[in-house]
Amino acid sequence: GVPVNSRVSSKIQQLLNTLKRPKRPPLKEFFVDDFEELLEVQQPDPNQPKPEGNQMNVLKGEPLGVVTNWPPSLLAALQRWGATQPKAPCLTALDTTGKAIYTLTYG
Repeated sequence: GVPVNSRVSSKIQQLLNTLKRPKRPPLKEFFVDDFEELLEVQQPDPNQPKPEGNQMNVLKGEPLGVVTNWPPSLLAALQRWGATQPKAPCLTALDTTGKAIYTLTYG
C-alpha cells in the first residue's frame, strides 16, 4: 500500500533509455548483401585489349623408353627425384621462339 509516484526524473528516464538500447549494432550494419550483384553476368569491357598472335598448341615429343624402375605416377616421381636431387630442373616453360623462360626446380 505505498503510493507510487509515476513521474520519473528526466535523467533517470535517459539512463533507462540508454540501457534499453542494444550494446552492439545488428549484424545487418556490418554486412552488405551483394547477392544480386553476383548473379549479374559481367559483360567484357569493350576497351579491353584483344589477344594477339597465334594460339599455342601442345607439342608431342618423342616417346619415352620404358624403364623398369620408374615411379608409377608423376607425384611419386616428383617425390623421389625431389628428395634425391633437390636443385635439379623439374619443368621448363618455353616462349614462342623456343627459349626457356621459366624453370621449376624440385627443391
